[in-house]
Amino acid sequence: MHSNCYHCGEKLPLRPILEHDHEFCCTGCAHVFGILQQNDLSAFYSYEPMAGTKPRKERADQFAFLDLPEIQDRYILFKNEQQIKVTLSLPSIHCSSCIYLLEHLNQIDARILHVQVHFARKEAAITFAPSLAFSELAHLLQFIGYEPDFSRIEGKDKKRNHQFLFQIGVAGFAFGSIMLWSTPEYFGLGKDNPEFRAYTSLLSFIVSIPVLLFSAKAYFISAFKALRSKTINLDVPITLGIIALYLQSLIQIFSWEGAGYMDSFAGFIFFLLIGKWFQSITYASLAFDRDYTSFFPVAVQRLDGESKTIVSVEQLSIGDTIQIRNEEIIPCDSYLCSDEAYIDYSFVTGESIPTRILKGDLVYAGGQIQGLSATLTVKALTNRSHLTQLWNETKNKIPSNQLIRYQDRIAQYFLIILLFIAFGSGIVWYFLDAALIFKVVVSVLIVACPCALALSAPFTLGNTLRALGKSGLYLKNVTVVEALTSVDTIVLDKTGTLTDPNSYEIATDYNDLDDLSFAVFVNLARQSTHPYSKVFAQQNEAIELLELQQIKEIKGEGLTAIYQGEFYQMGSALFTEIGTPKGNELLLKKGEKSARLIFKSSWRTHAIKKLIKYFGAANCYVLSGDQQQDAKELETLGFLSHHLFFKQDPQDKASAIQAFQKQGKKVLFIGDGLNDVGALGLAEVGIALSEDMFRFTPSSDAILDAKFLEQLPQLVSLGRYAKKVLQLCLAFSLSYNIFGLSIAISGQLTPLFAAIFMPVSSITIVVLSTALVQLKFRILFKS
Repeated sequence: MHSNCYHCGEKLPLRPILEHDHEFCCTGCAHVFGILQQNDLSAFYSYEPMAGTKPRKERADQFAFLDLPEIQDRYILFKNEQQIKVTLSLPSIHCSSCIYLLEHLNQIDARILHVQVHFARKEAAITFAPSLAFSELAHLLQFIGYEPDFSRIEGKDKKRNHQFLFQIGVAGFAFGSIMLWSTPEYFGLGKDNPEFRAYTSLLSFIVSIPVLLFSAKAYFISAFKALRSKTINLDVPITLGIIALYLQSLIQIFSWEGAGYMDSFAGFIFFLLIGKWFQSITYASLAFDRDYTSFFPVAVQRLDGESKTIVSVEQLSIGDTIQIRNEEIIPCDSYLCSDEAYIDYSFVTGESIPTRILKGDLVYAGGQIQGLSATLTVKALTNRSHLTQLWNETKNKIPSNQLIRYQDRIAQYFLIILLFIAFGSGIVWYFLDAALIFKVVVSVLIVACPCALALSAPFTLGNTLRALGKSGLYLKNVTVVEALTSVDTIVLDKTGTLTDPNSYEIATDYNDLDDLSFAVFVNLARQSTHPYSKVFAQQNEAIELLELQQIKEIKGEGLTAIYQGEFYQMGSALFTEIGTPKGNELLLKKGEKSARLIFKSSWRTHAIKKLIKYFGAANCYVLSGDQQQDAKELETLGFLSHHLFFKQDPQDKASAIQAFQKQGKKVLFIGDGLNDVGALGLAEVGIALSEDMFRFTPSSDAILDAKFLEQLPQLVSLGRYAKKVLQLCLAFSLSYNIFGLSIAISGQLTPLFAAIFMPVSSITIVVLSTALVQLKFRILFKS
């Protein structure tokens, strides 16, 4: 037998479910396996073993909001009497088995007409019959483990992206065509057929016009804005080189001397755009800039007397009465109408213990209902809530993370030296041969055009960004690589970052508790909202469902129930009258038999020790919203006692980051929740740690897959190494410029030399940066 679930691959509980000679971790996985077997989809397991996703247990009406016309309009792309088309975000897509199952959904429900999966974006374009309700489709996807994420409706500027690809295509077409037409010139045959030479020169001029006006326009705009703001960036000398190339080529074309440097001009623009495209490629399926509304429900139940209506959150008004059910997030500041409720504010504060709220108390947006549903009266709209104000306060304090590019810092010196050399060369040739002054000056501007310099950063940092992505660190853009090289201090959230939210160490003393009693307590724990009860129930999901009688929960104390005439108690030491309270425990009692479950946070010990060793204990800090109960264990793990800060709300965390920065520290902050968003934004580099990086992504500079946290030191080392590679590439590009300038100043620059030398320098930069980064990556992660 295997130690992992046959469907999802998760570790099996002590009492797994056995069906069809396979073991499953829960009834959900077993049911999905059964459905696939019934519908002849067992090939799902042949593509990738244990490739399934564990289904989540949700309410039957969870997706009822999708049947509202105003909600449907957000997602439906096309609708008529025969079919409906939607594109849904399915974060659980991760392998070829997923694609196989989703694209064969019609075998499970014939009303699903067609499914096309976009693997990179974790999306599926689904066409289904109108007889299938949108909510039913969502339920089916959730049941088989692919719950749609309806919070991710992103404005995709596809037109702009397509325009950029067209710009590359135009430049590439012109580059290839002009080189083809210039082939006779390369072999010295152009003068033998002046008519053909004139014809191809005019053709080169015609195809160069869209390259100049369409493909290269971004460089002209950037240079103009830089000069208007009285600054110099790398696009200024680039634009100067473009103009020099084009003007010299026009002179030669209309002097009937051939196509001039048009091949170099088109190739120059083409390689620059390729570098820009390489730099702009990001992880399309990840969201780095989601705000608080991405985590709120799309719709809620509004009460009007005895009637209940599902409405979108945007339709709520002050004074409306709403009902929020177990584990739903409250979308706006409200007053509690129910007698009491338990609210989990970990979404906002990081404190995981539920807070008891009484009738009439104010409940803040972002809190999550635990236990029985609660009735509330809306005090403030979502965009006016306390959470919104908190978000905006921290967001307004976040400085721009766009660093001045390394090559921009030398651009102004480069331009001054370039103009000085061009001017000096002109003066020298005035005394040698005045007729060659213009040719020499233009040649200097052409050869010194910093194409290789411009490509060094996109390809070096772009290759580093992709190498980091292979090891679970997904950066928002290449500027984060530059920022990563400067960090000297690491600040970490505790809950969910230093601890594993999916794992608790439970020390048990069952005192001869029999299997039936154990099963009863698991079922009783399923009725509780206390975090420890939920962990105990989750770790024993495979236990069969039992019908308990007379279940009673005394909030904050415990639960009681009767099964087969026996009385069961579960709760605190005082509630069960077993010994003295020890903290972090759950007591089980049946008659004279009892059990004590002691819960300990499961630390990411190996990762913590690696981080402290790499950064040094003096540069490691912890900011936590929890109480101080774990302080001693953190000190044991290597943290300094005066570097541990507890009871930190979001504003406190943001203020702490600013305080570190005032001391001259360059901060890397790692957190996992919305309560960390201020600190994530203010730090030089903010990394959101996620157990499921395609589902939870608070606004950040990077997303780190939690299982790769222990590799963070190697990842930071790779980022720092990238700076050395960049410096080497810049040194090479400057060497190229020096060599090219010697040819230009001597008056010997020819179109053939430029056509060969300029692309070769660009290709060399691409090869050099790629090879060095990949070599370092293999050395760091050879194990």
